[in-house]
Amino acid sequence: MNLPPQIVALACAMSYAAANIAARFGMKHSNPVTMTLISFATQTVVLWSIVLLSGSIPQISYFPAVLFVGIGLVMPVIRMLTYIGVATMGASRSVSLRSSYPLFGAFFALIFLKEELKPLVLAGTILVVSGTFFITWQRDDSLTAGRWWVAFFPLTAALISGLIQPVVRYGLGIAYYPLFFTALVGVTSFSLYLGSLPLVKRFQRPVWNLKGLKSLIIAALLENLGFLLFITAFGLAPVATVSPLIATSPMWVVFATLVIFRDLERVSWRTIVGTFLTVAGTVAISLSH
Repeated sequence: MNLPPQIVALACAMSYAAANIAARFGMKHSNPVTMTLISFATQTVVLWSIVLLSGSIPQISYFPAVLFVGIGLVMPVIRMLTYIGVATMGASRSVSLRSSYPLFGAFFALIFLKEELKPLVLAGTILVVSGTFFITWQRDDSLTAGRWWVAFFPLTAALISGLIQPVVRYGLGIAYYPLFFTALVGVTSFSLYLGSLPLVKRFQRPVWNLKGLKSLIIAALLENLGFLLFITAFGLAPVATVSPLIATSPMWVVFATLVIFRDLERVSWRTIVGTFLTVAGTVAISLSH
């Protein structure tokens, strides 16, 4: 039974949303360092198990492999910033800002690739910037009152993601083996992160609390599921068909927080408005491609 790509894309968005909510639960008893370590360990074990069991190790030239190894060296920074954002700002606000990476991707394409500034990109930019303003301007939020600067964690993660996005597209254009390359990124990131743990521990040590460990493992598994659905969706349909649906992930986080997980965090009207503006802007930019 072949599922429509739209259903797969929506499932991807929901999986990513659920992963961030689970991470938020887990980091109440742990911290971003632990979440990042579990995330990369799970990604390495799960994806390489699939690659080896399916016999999906391709014969490729070294150049695309080098590109994805380079991405793997950057991913620990992106993921750490993402989880710091979730821990400090909450899942709903952080995921909305983190999902603004298409804005930065369009910005870099405009500067370096000399692409034309399309009306949808301009409209999407205005919406994302407006959404960012609403999300970060949270005077009545006691969790981050006076700490608007914590928004730079997810925004920096989005910025770096936007920068490496053209590299990912270029590498897959040379050799389209997304599952293998993602496994390669995972083992590279995991190896680098393990090697840098002595340095990381000077700032924050892993916290192995059984109360949060279950949620962190669930978050990591859901994150890997989301990626597999992401790959499947883009293999079934053009980017313009599935990308806007995947970009709705922040909306599902807000919905779940308001309806199901009310005790997880407080969602203000500014967060709701900002999330919908950011999602609308991201969808507009995605549709411009």
